[in-house]
Amino acid sequence: MKIFNNIPVVWQISALHLTAKRTLFSGVLLSNSPFTYDTKIGVLSNLIKVIKSYFIRAYANKEISITSNGSTINTNTDKHGGFQLIVGFQHNGEIKINIAGLDKPLRILQTYPISFHNTNSPFDVISDIDDTIIVSYTAHFFKRVGALVFTPPKKRKVIGFSKKIFAEFRKQDARIFYISKSESNLFGVLTSFITHNNLPKGKLFLTPFSNFYQLLFEKKDKDFKIESIRFLIGNSENKKYVLFGDDSQQDIDIYSKIAREYPRQILKIYIRQTKNKISPYQKRMIEKLKSSNLPVEYFKADTKIDTEKEISQLKNYYQ
Repeated sequence: MKIFNNIPVVWQISALHLTAKRTLFSGVLLSNSPFTYDTKIGVLSNLIKVIKSYFIRAYANKEISITSNGSTINTNTDKHGGFQLIVGFQHNGEIKINIAGLDKPLRILQTYPISFHNTNSPFDVISDIDDTIIVSYTAHFFKRVGALVFTPPKKRKVIGFSKKIFAEFRKQDARIFYISKSESNLFGVLTSFITHNNLPKGKLFLTPFSNFYQLLFEKKDKDFKIESIRFLIGNSENKKYVLFGDDSQQDIDIYSKIAREYPRQILKIYIRQTKNKISPYQKRMIEKLKSSNLPVEYFKADTKIDTEKEISQLKNYYQ
């Protein structure tokens, strides 16, 4: 791939259709071109790519313009090179990002889909990523780092249960929203994994792109996941949701709160059991989640499932 030095690039971008003919534009701009995961890579090259992503400068605190549907909107990137805004129309077609002093639009690096349109499905799916669709060992720091930097995305293990039922969700035309506290630096890793394993290509909500200093010394927003879920539900009127997560981090607590805040919009909650033995704490949290009186499935990666029956039950919950 040819590299264009010193010209900013669009690392990540999406246009998400909301209700009332509105669109959420969001993305990340970098000061120069990094890399892609489109080709087959080995252990060493994966290690280099992951580490180098934390030494690439974001195109921070700069004015940009977004052109869509013949309209141009001006906005600014934040200190992480990110931007997010809602416009009063539904985007269709091409998106162009421009900056002052450059005649041509910036290159968009991603091959992953950009536009995510509304569908007629009665429900959508909100899913965690780490240890929910991909084995990440989030409860074990060194194993997690090892899996991330030493295992190329196309060789990472997929969660069988999740992959099978997600395929059924896709048949129902349900949109999938992936929400993770992973940094935008890992957008290429995650989308490569999703594509390789033929999982539904949904919009990713990731935490801000970070340099090495920010990664080590700046704390992530502890409410990022729950606020992202609230945003989706709050901008979808009567749409129902299925929630997917795991028991290794905060998913159970977050989903318990969401179930109590939006009891009429949550159809069912799926939680992956990440260890063979359930700890007393996990048991208490699962019982708390079940006390919301919503259906809860506590599954293992290899749990057998009748997907047609599962979808039929979800439709019954919807009615």
